Amino acid sequence: MKPIEGFKSEAPTTAYPMLPKGLYKAGIKAVKIDGAEPDQRLIIRLEIIEGEYAGYYTKRYQNDSANSSGRYDVRYKGDFSLRIPNQANPKSQHFDWDLRSFNGNIWAIEDSNPGYHWDWNEQGLVGKTVGINVRQGSFNGIPYTTIGRLESTQFMDAGKCKVMADMKPRVSGTAAEATVPAGMMVVDEEVPF
Repeated sequence: MKPIEGFKSEAPTTAYPMLPKGLYKAGIKAVKIDGAEPDQRLIIRLEIIEGEYAGYYTKRYQNDSANSSGRYDVRYKGDFSLRIPNQANPKSQHFDWDLRSFNGNIWAIEDSNPGYHWDWNEQGLVGKTVGINVRQGSFNGIPYTTIGRLESTQFMDAGKCKVMADMKPRVSGTAAEATVPAGMMVVDEEVPF
């Protein structure tokens, strides 16, 4: 092989820095219900609103979009997927767990926004604030972070929240499995926000 003029071995500049695991205050930008009954999810689009990482998810999405050149599907990483509890859902293995998760995450939004009470109007969540607990995992040795659960900002301010433990590392043997790490929230980007 002939030497290439201008060659210099260096790390890629298109990779966006990974959000560190931790607790962050976020604003709810948009909400949608995804899927068909009985298997539905409440998708909550979040953005960090305070501190060093304010605006992280929007900046990352813009960076990923600018650098994808259409080669891959760019996803907004600040989407939190919450299964809507339904006893008839064949994909849910634990209705009680789904219900506890739904109750706890909605409570975190209520407690973070004094005077707000969940009224089954998902669009009423837009503009509210909530804490997010970002945890770390790895897939085929590649680290990533994802939103593990919502937290009360009042509990966060009082120091009553702990960062979630890291997820168990995952390894895949097939290309289809390698496209999305386990534990990452995958959301259909067809519905615009």
